[in-house]
This record gives sequence, structure tokens and C-alpha cells, in this order.
Amino acid sequence: MSIDECFPMLSQVIELEKRGLSMCAANYSLPACSHNPEYSSDCGRFERNINQFAMPLLQLLCLSGNVLNLLIYRLPYFDGSSSVHFLRAKALANLVFVQSRLLEVIHAWTSQPVDSFEPFYWRTKPYLITAANISGTVSTWMTLFVTIETVLCVLMPFSFRQFCTRRLTLILLISSVFLSSTLHLTFICTHSIIETAIIVDMQSDDSTKCYWLVTQYAMQISAGAVYEFYEKIYYWTQLTLSIVVPTVVMLICSLLIVTRFTFKELGEAFSQRRKCVIRMTVATTLSHLLLEGPALLTFGAAALKGSGSAGHNTTMCMLNHGNNSLSVLNATIPFFVFLACNEQFREMTYTYIKAHIVLDANSKHALLAQTALRRRMTNMTTRCEPNEQHSIVRNTQLSLLIKPTII
Repeated sequence: MSIDECFPMLSQVIELEKRGLSMCAANYSLPACSHNPEYSSDCGRFERNINQFAMPLLQLLCLSGNVLNLLIYRLPYFDGSSSVHFLRAKALANLVFVQSRLLEVIHAWTSQPVDSFEPFYWRTKPYLITAANISGTVSTWMTLFVTIETVLCVLMPFSFRQFCTRRLTLILLISSVFLSSTLHLTFICTHSIIETAIIVDMQSDDSTKCYWLVTQYAMQISAGAVYEFYEKIYYWTQLTLSIVVPTVVMLICSLLIVTRFTFKELGEAFSQRRKCVIRMTVATTLSHLLLEGPALLTFGAAALKGSGSAGHNTTMCMLNHGNNSLSVLNATIPFFVFLACNEQFREMTYTYIKAHIVLDANSKHALLAQTALRRRMTNMTTRCEPNEQHSIVRNTQLSLLIKPTII
């Protein structure tokens, strides 16, 4: 405790002693910690309601959906697709992004702080925020890469494999994790947890009024003009790389795909493929735009005025927590979007679940073998379609987003 904090507290103790209050006896079961004032503020109650009721459901859906995604991507049908590596990385990033909020959910339910949990929660908070930021940025970039690869597959069906190689895929994956970590790991260095000792009026076990010393925790950016300047640079960079650029590029890619399939004469045989690609790309872009777009407001405010602006403005604070919830929703729904928009993915999901429900081992192997057979049949069909030489399905190594319908 610093001298600046000690003198006001000493004055408060003297005032309490004059009022006839003495310090509570140490043998009473009294709390050692107390929630900071933000916990009971209007914005704090709004955040707690989200973490108590909405977040557990989203975490459950995210866990089930992304785990199923990871399992289904292991099927032989997806072998050879470079997009599947991006989608696996995205599913893992989404899991980390959403499940890193588990301690927030637990903390929201502790109306009375638990002495053993409260210090642990606050000391791990900067690290969990950093992990969430890294995984959230990686997830956004994976979505961007898949969308770009889909555009290349649509516009350059014969040559896009020259660009979308396994080596380039691994380079992009490693670079994304490295750059995102480099950007967000600085959060740990620029933010710290402060412990403040305060005196509160208590009532001991024998109903005697007394005062007691408790500790409050809070997270704040390190003091100094350099840290404040860096914080603005950090939020501007995150705003640009995580929201603005990916959203603009995905919008352009969606327009290119829709234009290609809407105005290009490809024949009736391509109607199913056309609908699938348009649905998948537009659904992905719209969900990202609608669920991540509002974050422009809070990130812009933080970039202009610093992150403290949200804490001093109740409306901005609530908007920030609402935007965080939308980001969690965006990380939760990919499996369900794929399930709704892609018939082939529905068939793969049905086959996988059915294979793991049946008890007979031979039936299980037969069902899983269907996925590899379906891919071979698709490849044979594409080789036997001379009138469709210029189709996007001529290439046997398709982007995962493109439904290889057998005609």
C-alpha cells in the first residue's frame, strides 16, 4: 500500500473509531475480497446478465458445433482440400475464443466474492483476454482466406491450384498465428491488475457492528503517455486488420461470386452448384458483417479516446459488451450455417453421426467408406462431363465451400 493510499485510510479508521466502531475480530468468518464498484453498476449488471444466461448457451452450442466440425473435416471426403485446413484452424480458434469466457461466466454468478476465486480470476484476466483476442483475429483471417480461395476457384478453375498449395496454406496458417500473437501479446505488457485495500462496515457473527479491511481488484492500462499512445495504435491496428479489411474484402469476394454465377451463362446443370456457392459465401459474409460490424463503433471510440471511454460512458460500455456477445455468436454459428446452406455438408454430418450411433463395426466402416466413395464418384463425374469443361468443378481438388453435386 502506498503512502498516498495509507493516509486517507488512516483518517477513515480514526473517524470510525470516533463513531464507536472497532475493527472486527480476526476469528470471525469475514470476507477478504470485495467486488469493485463496476460489478454493481448499470453496465456491470448488463454484462452479468449476458454472462449468466446467454453465454452458457452460446458456449455449449459453440463446443458442440465446432467439435463436430473438426470431426467431420477428418472424413476422407475432405482429403486434398486446402480450405479444410483453414476451416479446422477456424474451428479451433472459435473454441478458444468462446470457451476463454468460462471464468467470466463463473464470476458473474458470484454475487458474494469467493476469497479463493476472486484473486485467481483477476490475475488470469489479462491472459484470457489476450488468448481471446488472438483466437478471434485468427478466426476472422481464416474466414477471409476461405472466401478468397473460393473466389479463385470460381474465377480461375484450372489454375487456382497453382496458388492454393499445401505449402502456401501452411505459410498462411503459421503467419496468421504469429502476426496475431505479436499484435495481441502486448496487451499483457500494457495492462496490469491493481489491488486496492478498502474499509467497509461489517456485522460480525454476534451482530456487533465493526469495520473490516477487504481487497478490491481491477484491471487498468499502465500509467504514462507512452502507454496511452500505444493503446490507440493497438486499437487502430486491430480495427483495421480484424474488422475493416476482412469485411471489405469479403464483400468484394461475395460480389464477384454472385456476379460470376448470376450473369455468366453456365447452363442449367450448374443451378445447384450456383445456389450453394452463393448461399455459402453470402451467408458467411453477411453473418460477419452483421455480427462484427457494430464493433466498429466501440473500436473506433477506443482508438480515438482510449479504452477508458467505454468505462466512463454507460451506453458505450453496454454497447461494448453487446458487441462482444455478437462476436461470440459469430464464432458459434459456422457449423449451423454450413448445415443450413450446404446439402453436401448435411449429408456428411448425417453419415458421420449415423456411423457413430450404430453398434456394428462393419456397418460403421461401411458408412464412413461412403464418404470416400462419394468423392471418387464426384471426380469420375467431373472427368466425364465434356460439356462442362469450363465449370468450377472440373478441378478435382475443390474448395470446401463448393458443393460437388453429382449430375
